[in-house]
Amino acid sequence: MANKKGRATIKSSEKPLSNKRNFDTELFKWSFKSYYSEHECWCRLAGNDVITNIIHKLEDYSTQTWSEVKSASGGKSEGNGSNSHYIPAIKLPKDYQEKYIKDGYMRNFEQVFSLRLTAKKRLVGYVSNGTFFPLWYDNDHSVFPVNHKR
Repeated sequence: MANKKGRATIKSSEKPLSNKRNFDTELFKWSFKSYYSEHECWCRLAGNDVITNIIHKLEDYSTQTWSEVKSASGGKSEGNGSNSHYIPAIKLPKDYQEKYIKDGYMRNFEQVFSLRLTAKKRLVGYVSNGTFFPLWYDNDHSVFPVNHKR
C-alpha cells in the first residue's frame, strides 16, 4: 500500500518485532549456577557472610523489578548514576576478562552487570533471559574501582 507521496507504508501488524525481550517490568531473578567457586573472592567468605551479605540482599532484590533494581541510587551523590548497572566486559581487570573470554561469556554477553549489595560490596556477573548470574564477589569495589571527586 502506498501513501499520498507514493511511498510504501507498512501497517503496524507487518512491522518486524525485536527479538530481544525487555525484562525491566519483571521481577529480579538470580542463580549461582555459573559462579567461579574456585576464585579467591568466594574463598574468603565465611558461611554467615554469604547469608548476611549476599543471600538476604538477593532475596530483597527478588521483590523488585529489574527496572527498580537498575534505577536505585541510594547512597550516591546526585547525578552519579545508579548503584547497579551494566559495564562493558572489556573494562574487567585483565585476569577476570581472560577467564570471561575463555569460558565463552564474551560471545553472548558483552556487558557484565555490577549489583550493589552494600556501600562497597558488589556481585559482578552476566544477565541472561532476565536472570542475574553472579560470577565474582567484589568485597571492596576493587573490580571496578570508583574515583570519588572530593
